[in-house]
Amino acid sequence: MRRLLAAVAAVFLLGVGFALGAHGSADRGYTTVVVEPGDTLWSIAAAHYPSDDVRVRVQDIEAANGLQGPIVEVGQSLKLPR
Repeated sequence: MRRLLAAVAAVFLLGVGFALGAHGSADRGYTTVVVEPGDTLWSIAAAHYPSDDVRVRVQDIEAANGLQGPIVEVGQSLKLPR
């Protein structure tokens, strides 16, 4: 009975470890920025992705943050895909 309990506990802890690892790795694909006065999605995309098509990167930022359009507010945190 003790061995069974130990095995169940080990499997549980292993599962929790994998779940935490998977959860933490999801945010590694993003950089976070805070919108400053005068910032737009276009200016943020142009500054953070200078060699990319800014139009595509604006769409990526909108999608990553669940935005319905390009409107952002000062102080808002945005996830920028890497």
